[in-house]
Amino acid sequence: MKVPAPVLQGSIRRQAVYDDPYRSARGRTITHVFYMELAPNADLPKVKGGDDARQARWVPLADLNPGMLFEDHYFIIQDILGLV
Repeated sequence: MKVPAPVLQGSIRRQAVYDDPYRSARGRTITHVFYMELAPNADLPKVKGGDDARQARWVPLADLNPGMLFEDHYFIIQDILGLV
C-alpha cells in the first residue's frame, strides 16, 4: 500500500508488535501493525496483492470474519482496535 507522507502524518493512532513464537505455522514470524485513521473525505489508497497475497481489497471492519483472513490476523485486528 502506498500512502503519501502528508496523508500518513497524524493518522497513526496505535502500533504494536505481535511476536509470539507459536502464532504462525510458518515458524517464528514477527508482525508490526499500525492502526491508521485516514481523513473521512480522503480517497482510500490503492492496494494490490504481492508475493504473500493473491489479492488485496478494502473491507469494512464490520464485514470481517476469521475465515477470510490469514492465521491470526483477524485477532490482531481486534486487538489493535481494542475490541478484545
